[in-house]
Amino acid sequence: MIDLMKRSSTSLIVFGALATIFGIVAAFFPVATALTLVVLWGIYALIDGVAAAFLAFSVERRQSRGLLIFTAVVGIAAGLFAVLQPFKSAVALAWIIGLWLIVRGVMELIGAFTNTDAQSRWLLALGGALWVLAGVLVISFPGMAALAISLWLGVLAIIWGIALLVAGFHVRKVSKETAPGAP
Repeated sequence: MIDLMKRSSTSLIVFGALATIFGIVAAFFPVATALTLVVLWGIYALIDGVAAAFLAFSVERRQSRGLLIFTAVVGIAAGLFAVLQPFKSAVALAWIIGLWLIVRGVMELIGAFTNTDAQSRWLLALGGALWVLAGVLVISFPGMAALAISLWLGVLAIIWGIALLVAGFHVRKVSKETAPGAP
C-alpha cells in the first residue's frame, strides 16, 4: 500500500508540474497556444477522416458507407484546412463557438417565455440574454475570443497543476507517516 501511495504521489507531482508549466506557457503565449491547439485538432481531424474512409470501404460497413464517406471527406477537409491555415481556422472556430452561444441563448429565452410553470423565468431569461451577448461578442471579436480561450486554458491549467502538486505532496507526506518504522 505504501508503494502505491509513493507511486501515486510521484504521478500527481509530475502531472501537476507539467500542467503548471503548460499553463504558464499558455497564459504568456496565447497566440502560440491557440495556433498549436488548432493544428493539433487538425491532425486529429485528419486521422479521424482517414479512419472513417478505411471503415467506409470495409466489407462489414455496407449500410453506413454513405455516412462514413461524408464523415471522411469533412474530417479530411477540415483537418487539412486547420493544419494549412491555422490563423483562419482559429477565427472560424471562434465564429462557430459564437454561433453556438447565440443559439443556446435564444433557446433559453424561448424557454423562459414559453414555460409558464417555471418559478424563475427571469433567471432563465437573464441567462439566455447573457449567452446571446457572449455569442455576439465572440463573433464581433473572433481573434480576441481565440486568445481569451487560450488565456483561460492557461489559467485553468495553472490552477489544476497547483492542485495536483498539493495533492501529490500531501499523499507523499501521508505515505511517509504511515510507513513501517515511521516515528
